[in-house]
Amino acid sequence: MHIRDKDCVAIEVRYHRSCYRAYTRHHREEGAKPDGYMTPKSLCLGLTVRHLTGSSQLVTLLNKFGHCASWDTVIGLETSLAQLQLATSHLAPAGFSKDTPTILVWDNIDFGEETVSGRGTTHHTNGIMIQSRISQQQQQERPAVKKGSRSLEPVVTELEPYASRGRKSPVYQCDRSVLDKSQYDRVMSKATAKDLLFLLSKFLFGNSSTPGWTGHNIQHQQEEVLPKSAIHYLPVIEAPPTEMTTINAILQKSISIADQLHLPHIVLVFDQAIYAKIQDIRWTREDLAKRTVVRLGEFHICMSFMGVIGKRFGDAGLRDILIESGTVAQGSINGVISGHHYNRAIHSHKIMFQALGKLRFSVFLENLTDEERAKYPSILQSTPNVQELFSASPEELADLMSCYDAFIRERNQESPTFRLWSSYLDMVQLLLVFIRATRESDWDLHLSAVRSMIPWFFAYDRMNYSRYLPAYWLETVTLPSKNPKCFEEISKRGGWTVQRQDQHPFSSIACDQAIEQTCNRDSKTRGGITSLTLNRGAVQRWILSQPERSAIARQCEVMSGIDEHGRKSKELDQARIKRDGDATAAVLSTVEAMIDPFNHIAEDMVCLSSGVVAHDDVVADLTDALQRGEAAAVRFMEHRLIENKEDIFTPIKQNKLKTFSENLRSGKKVTRDTVIKQDRKFFARLLIVGQKRKIDLREVLSYSLGSISFPLANASGSLAKTNKAALLHAVEESSADAVVRELPSEAALMIDGMAHVQSMRVIPETFGGLSQAVLSQICGLALKNSCSRVDFVADRYNSISIKGTERAKRAEGGSQTFKIYHKDQKTPRQFKKFLSNGDNKEALLEFMYNNWRETEEDLHNLTVFSTSGENCQRMQMNDQKLEVSPCPELSCDHEEADTRLLLHAKHAASTHADVVIKSPDTDVAVISLSHIDDFPGSALYFMTGKGNQSRIIDLKKASSSLSVPSRCLIGLHAFTGCDSTSAFYGKGKQKALKMLEDNPGFHNTFCSLGDAFNLDEDLLASLERFVCMLYGQTTTSINDVRYRVFCSSPSSEQSLPPTRDALIQHAKRSNYQAAIHRRALQQKMNAPSPDGHGWTMKDGELAICWMTRPPAPDVLLECVSCGCAVGKCLKGRCSCLNSGLPCTDICKCTNCGNFEEEAALALDEDNCYDEL
Repeated sequence: MHIRDKDCVAIEVRYHRSCYRAYTRHHREEGAKPDGYMTPKSLCLGLTVRHLTGSSQLVTLLNKFGHCASWDTVIGLETSLAQLQLATSHLAPAGFSKDTPTILVWDNIDFGEETVSGRGTTHHTNGIMIQSRISQQQQQERPAVKKGSRSLEPVVTELEPYASRGRKSPVYQCDRSVLDKSQYDRVMSKATAKDLLFLLSKFLFGNSSTPGWTGHNIQHQQEEVLPKSAIHYLPVIEAPPTEMTTINAILQKSISIADQLHLPHIVLVFDQAIYAKIQDIRWTREDLAKRTVVRLGEFHICMSFMGVIGKRFGDAGLRDILIESGTVAQGSINGVISGHHYNRAIHSHKIMFQALGKLRFSVFLENLTDEERAKYPSILQSTPNVQELFSASPEELADLMSCYDAFIRERNQESPTFRLWSSYLDMVQLLLVFIRATRESDWDLHLSAVRSMIPWFFAYDRMNYSRYLPAYWLETVTLPSKNPKCFEEISKRGGWTVQRQDQHPFSSIACDQAIEQTCNRDSKTRGGITSLTLNRGAVQRWILSQPERSAIARQCEVMSGIDEHGRKSKELDQARIKRDGDATAAVLSTVEAMIDPFNHIAEDMVCLSSGVVAHDDVVADLTDALQRGEAAAVRFMEHRLIENKEDIFTPIKQNKLKTFSENLRSGKKVTRDTVIKQDRKFFARLLIVGQKRKIDLREVLSYSLGSISFPLANASGSLAKTNKAALLHAVEESSADAVVRELPSEAALMIDGMAHVQSMRVIPETFGGLSQAVLSQICGLALKNSCSRVDFVADRYNSISIKGTERAKRAEGGSQTFKIYHKDQKTPRQFKKFLSNGDNKEALLEFMYNNWRETEEDLHNLTVFSTSGENCQRMQMNDQKLEVSPCPELSCDHEEADTRLLLHAKHAASTHADVVIKSPDTDVAVISLSHIDDFPGSALYFMTGKGNQSRIIDLKKASSSLSVPSRCLIGLHAFTGCDSTSAFYGKGKQKALKMLEDNPGFHNTFCSLGDAFNLDEDLLASLERFVCMLYGQTTTSINDVRYRVFCSSPSSEQSLPPTRDALIQHAKRSNYQAAIHRRALQQKMNAPSPDGHGWTMKDGELAICWMTRPPAPDVLLECVSCGCAVGKCLKGRCSCLNSGLPCTDICKCTNCGNFEEEAALALDEDNCYDEL
């Protein structure tokens, strides 16, 4: 048996050809298989299954059926192969030759075994050796090896400890003119012209016949296919490359391999992390610098550059476009935006490049006059095929490109959005040029693309690549003068890339990608060393036997007839072409449904998906990013790498350029720890200053001591929340028989519409399907519970609303505003994000409202009421015909479904003895309980919960069991925290209810809260007494309680009661919300503006008014301190003395005489806090 003109090592080592002849003769004569003899097929199959799966059970099963050798035999064969590799380690590996340029690639490999603690996992360093073609050297005599042994005695190599010589900055001898970027732009012009032709072919011939970018270049590549590269796995270094000892060992082993192959120098390729450590050693040792040329892997450069693209455009609409078009699944989008999912990210950017390139070119053609079109007859006037397009006049094509460039420059000046997304196309174009350089193995194009990438890394603070990519680029640019022989070798086609197949052109890959696709991938397969990493001998056996084992596995595939030799590229498959074409069309339709950036002529820069207008500083940073990055890059290379004015390791100043993500941020995130730390600093300052200047602590604590009232707010400035459902649970616990198992028949069912839509798990593909699904579900729910009427009641979403803060919190990530045109329009894939926008909810409710008028759904005997805006309609079947009519008695100005549900329930109670309200919201239950007396002739039920927690509550029974009037609940609920009002920090609903039960004097207070929209003084005083009791005090002044709590149990500001000033504003908000709830049965509430009722209008938006007084007294806000160095603070220059104040310990004065004889307090803020 032969493998590529050489005897199969497996057969030579384990069995002789005469053995096989003896076996066949015996098999013919005796009809039995002699013990101890195996066919080549049995050996090859067993070793191949071991190589692919690593499963001893599978090998044993095949062996029992007589198809392959036993597991012991296979392992023994693998051991013999490893021993043979050790015995021939002084020879060049098979397929390699001496005196031939060689590349070594090293990378870390982490196995992440499952250990109890998570520690002790394996981190090794893998390596491969590459030559540009497989050598056909003569077969060398193989030494004899010991046969039959299963285990391999591991060769233990102790790494020599590395002693650092310090760090040295490199200096590159070159003229500043080498930094001129324009000269490299000219090199890339031919590549960009090819990509323009590709976009033209996609534009002219559509997506059905033209393959994607890679397939297109395979079809039209003029260069001949390079020969396959020779790849050999190097022995594993059993140490992580994060250690400098390992890095030194890599260099020493690389020099040893160079000596073995008689090479004066050798090329090494690494990712950025290892590259940085390698250069730390190499830049300090001239001998290593002469023997090695170190390169950064293009594969990892691509991933980092895609991370830059994602950072710049992710929140500008790229993320939403990719998800909504179906190009990327929502769970994978972060990996694509960051560039970590290489294949998905590359594919996504190619699809976006095709779609946006087509959109921009379409706009360009629309702006051409007939005379201008006539200039390009062979391209635009005729209908050429792809080959004719590529053979068009070079002058005509150049003129078209020039005209196109001029159009882009002109539109860039007119539209910031056009300019932004043109820069996206430019960046993806640069990425594709960089990939083209690798696939074509074009060294000059590679260097030009790297030079153009460098500014973007500086612009968006990719510090590692900002530091080391310029060093790599300058080292390779100056290579002709420093090492002309190496430059000659590396600049040849195939001299710096890897060719893993020889069937089609445009197929070279990066060296660091080759190690990922070969050694690293093979190591982590089921047949790799993942399960062997705790057995050093097994790992070495796997590594050493890999070359021959892989050759045998490949030959086994050939023997079985499954070898894909001669198969055309997958990029040219019709299925792949169709899939990419559909993806491009999906992106086009998605962008057109959002905002077309190339047809959006406006002065504002907008997010394509949400329509959010960028702030001025965001626009400036996005516009100037490339220029600022270029300036920083040139300055870095000049000062640190050419002129050596600064060290390369000196920290690089970050640009901190803003993107659209800044539009979504309300400010610096404040955590609880931050609040406590600020409290400690403030209280320490308060004690120090108060000690000397006699500040009244009671007066100080009557201020909120912050920009918000922390007892009523979260650290981020939002409303403090509590568990609203606790109030309903308390009501249920007070009446054990209030929960019923089933509803009476012929009841009326009121459904919280938007809550139902949000609970849907499966969203139909179209809005028409969604509309019919909702109607079918609510009718099905009514019929299941034997109801005769069902009401679909929804909210209204006013632009100015007291629930705006809560809704804004739910929509923090921003959302796209949709317009629904027809029933066949696709529903967005990010449906929850779609529903976070109030305008989208309004549009959806209006669409369903109108779509149901034409429904073919059988309503059976149900009467269906539905709402949209202020309107309501009635639907019912009459003689198999749908009748729809307006319902003016249910037309109302209610904003919330919480109250509108009660209005519909009251309407249903006039014709139904039983009314059911279905909602997951505690607010609805509280409002219903409070209005239970308004339903004297009907039973009122509340259906809530899901799964095992689903239940039906008889509200009349629940109300009768309460020890407080049910009318109190609206006031109590609003005052202790609901969607629009704050809770008291650390004070839950059940505690407030228990206190109300124990103090009947407050019943009238909460029954009266909300009777009028304006809060009277008597009611406010009663609420203040209630809060004092809530904090365990019997006084009537909340400021006094605040002082007492502070003195008795000092803690953070959140744990103190609010100030009276903050409490008044909270009481106003609670009263306003309670007034809304109390008017639930009125069609027209005629509620006044919330401005002045605990809220205030700021810049056209409703904001919470936390307090009316300053956050602290002037004596603290304008605290005087001095820093006198001379004069003992007894002269006119001392600011404390001039203010008539003694100096304190926060003053920076020395030898001070302006003080009072009092004991000093420690300045340490932690000690101050503990004393408090």
